This record gives sequence, C-alpha cells and structure tokens, in this order.
Amino acid sequence: MKSGTPVTEDNDQRGGPTRGSTRLWRKGTLIGLHSQSQHSRTLDLKVPGWPGHRPGQHIDVRLTAPDGYSAQRSYSLAAPVDGNSVSITVDLVPSGEVSPYLYAVMEICDELDIRGPIGGWFVWEPGEPEIGDGPVMLIAGGSGVVPLVTMLRAWRQTGDQTPVILAYSLRGPDDLMYGRELNELRAVGVDIRLIYTRTVPDAHRRVAGRLGLDDIAIPATGQRAERVYVCGPAGFVDHATALLCAAGYPDAAIRTERFGPSGAD
Repeated sequence: MKSGTPVTEDNDQRGGPTRGSTRLWRKGTLIGLHSQSQHSRTLDLKVPGWPGHRPGQHIDVRLTAPDGYSAQRSYSLAAPVDGNSVSITVDLVPSGEVSPYLYAVMEICDELDIRGPIGGWFVWEPGEPEIGDGPVMLIAGGSGVVPLVTMLRAWRQTGDQTPVILAYSLRGPDDLMYGRELNELRAVGVDIRLIYTRTVPDAHRRVAGRLGLDDIAIPATGQRAERVYVCGPAGFVDHATALLCAAGYPDAAIRTERFGPSGAD
C-alpha cells in the first residue's frame, strides 16, 4: 500500500500520550483545504475528543461507501497538536482507492473516520534531553517530507534552538511540497537541502542525482547529527540508511519510517 504519507513504522511503538483511546474510531469533519503541490493537498479536520498527538505520529483514515464497502489507509499527521484539529497531507496516487477521493472529491463539511494517534518511536519533540544541543537531521523522500515538516513546525513553535538540517529528495520542481514554508524555515535558520533526482530547476546548483554522502554531510564542523529521522519509500529509506552507516552513524542515532509497497495508495 502506498499512501500520500508514510504508513509503516520500522520500530516498536512506545505508545502515545493517551494510548488507551487510540483504537477508537472518531468522526472527522473537513474544515480546511490547502494545496501543497501540483498533486497534493492538506486536509484540516475537526475531530471532537481528539486525544492529542506528537510530531511524527500518524493516523488511520477509513472511508465507507453507501453500500457498506470501506477502505482504510494511514497518513502522517501534518501539523503539531492544536486542540481538536488534525491535519493530513495527501499525495495523489491516480490508480489508488483512497487518495483520489481525499485529493479531489472531498469537500468542506464532509466526514470520514479517524483512528489514532499511532506510533511512538518516529517522534521528535523539541527539547528532548537525549538530543542535547544537536544537530538533528531530517531526510525525506517524496511525500515522506510530511511528518518531518510537522517536526519542523513544532521546532519553530517552541522556539527550540537545536540546529536542524532537512535533506529533501524529490523528482522535480512539480513535486515540491511546502515550497513557501520551506523558504520561511530556511530564513529562520533551518539548513534546507533540495535534492532533485530527475529535473533540476533553473539556478539550482546541485545536478540531478540520487541522495549522496555530500547531501548528508555537516561540513562546517565535521560532526554527526545527534539523531537522524528518515522517511520515504522503502527503497529510499534503505539507501539513506546505508549512506548514514557509511558516514559512521550508529544504529541508535537513526530512526526510520517507510511507505508501504507501491502500486496503490
């Protein structure tokens, strides 16, 4: 299954802040829509009774047809906790069963079922003592950028001073998600590195190509990040993890989350 955002954790789940209630299905009502790229958009939902969540967690989304048929997918949460509001960003998979509806059909005031939050390992809460002074490195492949942007939003909201690097791999300019927000984050000190693999926009210095060791280096100090979060399709995560190991990162410093098998959403 391939969703607009990551669906499977590599590691154990340590539980969210209200684990006992995360298995309940709740009604979510669409209250906002925001385009993020030529084939993705963010859905803001009001979910009464939402128990809260942490940056990096995800939710299950269930759609049910009038004849009772239902389909369920998982999506990363696309914004830090904000009362009863929940956001997800959906990347369209044209042949998919769920994302075409979420991307193009669902309208304001429509409802769907939500369950979560899910996951406690692929989480970064600014100020975490284990990370100390950092830096923290975030590595995204495609729509794997969604939970990492949520982490960056939480980082910015709290005024955390931990240095952060975002290495974002994408095919071309049309696939760029959160473009304006990434520029804003760069302006406040986040080291944003865009790695175009196929089509490079004008004036972009890096030539097209796969994520490499230079893209994850910290040249100013030669140090390594205290923690690295990698999110994207399985092949991308494997490749990035191999690079990190080659760069000397211990397993304990690397947290990964993968998309499910491709071919459907």
